[in-house]
Amino acid sequence: MLVHDLILLVWTYFILFLLQLMALPVIFYVSRKFDYLKDAAWGFARIFSILLLSLLVWNLAFFKIPVNTDLGVSILFFCLSLLSLYLSWTFFLSKQNFLKDFFRKFGKIILIEEIVFLLAFIFLSITRSFQPEILGLEKFMDAGFIQAYLKSPTLPAQDIWFAGSSINYYSFGHFYNSVLVNLWQIDLSYGYNLLLISLFAIFCLQLFSLAFNLRANLFANKKTLFNHFAYDFKAAVFAGIFAVFLVALGANGHTLWYFFSHNGFEAYWYPDATRFIERTIHEFPSYSFVVCDLHAHVLSLPVSLFLLLTIFMWLKELFTLRSFDKLKTLVRENFFWLSVLMGALFGVLVMTNTWDVLIYGILVAVVSIFSLLQNKKLFLPIFLSAACVFVGTAIFSVFWFLNFEPISSGLTIAKEHTPFWQLLALYGPHLFWAVLLLFATKSLLSVKKNDSVVPILIFSLFIMVSFLIIFPELFYFKDIYTTYPRANTMFKLVFQGFMLLGFLLSLFFSLVLFDKDKGIRLFSWRLIDLRHLFSNRKKKIFLFKARLRKFVFLILPIGFFLFISTLMYPYLAYRSYYNGLKNYQGLDGLAWFARKYPEDFVLMNYLKRNELVQVNIVEAVGESYTEFARVSAFSGMPTILGWRVHEWLWRAGWDQPAMRSGQVEKIYNNPTSLEAASYLKEYQIKYIIIGDKEHEAYPSLNVSGLFSLGEVVASQGNNYLVKLDI
Repeated sequence: MLVHDLILLVWTYFILFLLQLMALPVIFYVSRKFDYLKDAAWGFARIFSILLLSLLVWNLAFFKIPVNTDLGVSILFFCLSLLSLYLSWTFFLSKQNFLKDFFRKFGKIILIEEIVFLLAFIFLSITRSFQPEILGLEKFMDAGFIQAYLKSPTLPAQDIWFAGSSINYYSFGHFYNSVLVNLWQIDLSYGYNLLLISLFAIFCLQLFSLAFNLRANLFANKKTLFNHFAYDFKAAVFAGIFAVFLVALGANGHTLWYFFSHNGFEAYWYPDATRFIERTIHEFPSYSFVVCDLHAHVLSLPVSLFLLLTIFMWLKELFTLRSFDKLKTLVRENFFWLSVLMGALFGVLVMTNTWDVLIYGILVAVVSIFSLLQNKKLFLPIFLSAACVFVGTAIFSVFWFLNFEPISSGLTIAKEHTPFWQLLALYGPHLFWAVLLLFATKSLLSVKKNDSVVPILIFSLFIMVSFLIIFPELFYFKDIYTTYPRANTMFKLVFQGFMLLGFLLSLFFSLVLFDKDKGIRLFSWRLIDLRHLFSNRKKKIFLFKARLRKFVFLILPIGFFLFISTLMYPYLAYRSYYNGLKNYQGLDGLAWFARKYPEDFVLMNYLKRNELVQVNIVEAVGESYTEFARVSAFSGMPTILGWRVHEWLWRAGWDQPAMRSGQVEKIYNNPTSLEAASYLKEYQIKYIIIGDKEHEAYPSLNVSGLFSLGEVVASQGNNYLVKLDI
């Protein structure tokens, strides 16, 4: 088992590295045209290639070209790789000394980023091997969507739990993960965990790259002999490391609050950090990677980070414009093509996690307002960018919109509010440092507008973090969960808010711990000097300032070490969820299924191996978060109704799930009736499952009547798979 898993991990890493190489023409182009990206965007190459390949497969499949298969994805990957090789050689590698100069400039940071990727890859590979089960929370749903796409050569794919209808969810993230599984050519039982491992490694790499580049540009206002901006390499590297620890591993302030209120961590239960506020959910990336659901909010993380990098680049290019009112000139500028890229990424976010469009749309608006305050001549370029983003979003998400019906029923004023002390406990330790970063950043808004890009982004991110925390206290988007009205809204907003807050703190800690001339220091008073807030004219102000500095000198070290204590969370959470890493199980996510329900496992595998595309089945209806509807989930074959509450949410009403519940019950209890026959014909049913959950859900189940409908093609014990006579 160990050797088999190691082979799979090496194979997965190899394919991911090939995806990295596939983006070399873009990396080489960026290294020439965007000298402020000190890693040539190396950290974003894998997700670029994945999205490019996935969008190509997605659009061709919607035109009913059957490319969404192992063979189809492999052929497209091969063609894109050849194109990449041609472009790399023609425009870059054929030039004398290009590769030598490239590695001389970027080799060190590329090596560091690859080490970050590999360490993250190894870390989750080890932890997941001690608890690999695709079981619990919403893993059935996530695996089911991916398996549905794996069984759909053309699109749209059918909903596994609502036969006859396409998936009505923002599921492009599940789709691009299915493309990776097709590329790896492995079964989803292993693929699910390999996807988690890959996603975590890509996420950590992007975190590092983005923080590295932002920190490198914070004081990049002196040019070297080669006309490149000088920057503090060590400080930028540590900013990237801080970002990985604070965002991918760190938690909110609940851990710190628990420690002081309970005099230690005895009996600490890690999910409480995400359910501290009554009847709400306030997750963060670290928790999501502990429990390892491949859910929409997790799958959108690489896309939202890619968009954040693009916003930064767009802002840099905006402030270097020389012409502001000539449309023909503007469309040739880099900022215009970055606007097109933003539109494409917004389109992907619409399909991956629609909530993020609201978040990053507001962020772009805030950044634009700050830019206009710096230079009013930027109005036309910003307006042109907005048009590009709008059109690009519509074009790249058109097929998804044509097959999607809104889930939410509108914006509502919140009647429940969080006690201030709970908000302070969760976010106070982080916001304290973020406010200090604002003080440090205010003095960086220099007259030279290009130097103001990172400070503007910092101020905009702080506003966004504040908005994402405050908004659920005032409003929420209404859904079916009336007893938890704010839960989904708060969940989706603060999840991204916590990530943005982590970025702010990574920049702050790299500031206070580094001084370019003196190396690592505990605190650099040049950067957190508050003198610009006070007048130098009056003696009383001087005295107050001196006392304030003494107070800050005492409180900052204490606050710093208190904040670091929040990093106890990953140790507590991983140790709990993975049972102290004591029981190695490998990476087979469905071994539990074969062990616990061996009879149903045989039926599921028969369907998965013998049906190359989706066909409709009948399986017992079950409640959400239970072990019902597992055959449909892991085979990718649509059943009439699976997790009914989930379908209630996705179909924005209870009428259809309620009707289908009764129809499935009629099929199992009275299979030879005319009504049952009409339902089987209506949903074009090919197989009926007779397993443990069917007997549990329908005590009056008519086995002999079900047998009379067709042929038993698979059986194990008292469980049967009946293929209907069609």
